[in-house]
Amino acid sequence: MTAEAVKIEQVQKEGQVKVQEAEILRRERELIATVLKPAEIERQRIEMLANADKQRQIYVAEGLAASTRLQGEAEAEIILKKGEAEAKAMNVKAEAYQEYNQAAVVDKLITQMPEVVRALAAPLANVDKITIVSTGGNESGMNKITGDMTAIAAQVPALFESFIAE
Repeated sequence: MTAEAVKIEQVQKEGQVKVQEAEILRRERELIATVLKPAEIERQRIEMLANADKQRQIYVAEGLAASTRLQGEAEAEIILKKGEAEAKAMNVKAEAYQEYNQAAVVDKLITQMPEVVRALAAPLANVDKITIVSTGGNESGMNKITGDMTAIAAQVPALFESFIAE
């Protein structure tokens, strides 16, 4: 019976080992079900919340960036329009000053014309008599003097125009 008793004992030990292994498997499954599965579910929940918060922050940052960009573009447009308006105003002022200067020159010339004519005629006022010596050319004598006076008088408008053009 010893051999049989050893065999029975060995079968009993193997049975106990199988029972212990089954208990270990049961406890492992229980741990998985009670600790690991909820922990995994919690991890996934936290990841989803973190991803949602990350997306929210991205959307907020993109919105702020777009808002800042649009505000900058609007301010740049305002500066550009303001500069254009100032340039136009300066052009209008410059044209007005140019016209004023021309009007002032014309006014000055017109008011000074009697003195200019007087100055041109002044040398003739000192002439007592004119002696004409003719050399026999086409224009001689009195015709020559009146022609010269007419030429001088004809140059006065050109003189005034040159003052106005400046």
